[in-house]
Amino acid sequence: MLLSAEDSWFKLTIADYQFHNDTHDKWDSNWLIIDGSVRLAGRDWRFREPCLTNFEAYDLAAWLEDCVYKEPDKPYCSFTEPNLQFDLVDKRTIRVSFALESAPPWANQADDWRKHGFNFSNGSELLKAAEDLRHQLQHFPVRGGQTQV
Repeated sequence: MLLSAEDSWFKLTIADYQFHNDTHDKWDSNWLIIDGSVRLAGRDWRFREPCLTNFEAYDLAAWLEDCVYKEPDKPYCSFTEPNLQFDLVDKRTIRVSFALESAPPWANQADDWRKHGFNFSNGSELLKAAEDLRHQLQHFPVRGGQTQV
């Protein structure tokens, strides 16, 4: 999944389940290791963290689509682990922010968690990102009694 704007971009790739052999717990069975590659205003970094569950990733794909087709139920998409957040700034603009283990290496612990992020345009790129994310999730189905969103 790729999101971009001018000299900033974010690529999200699902690497694996965090607990590959645990298939029965509705939470532990569904934590995903996310490989993130980020360029923020010309500065690059990477992170590899179990910061999304697969059902949260399905929610993100649906939220991105809602931003294109209608007003989403919530003006943001956040997750159990607050490493990433997506905010609907206005009808044409979305912001992705990076915090904690996903923040850039130059970030300070005291930084506002929304400080490190960038805005990008709402539109066809979001639909492509949602499609890419759903395609990745085909390899990481929801396990342990959870149902797919």
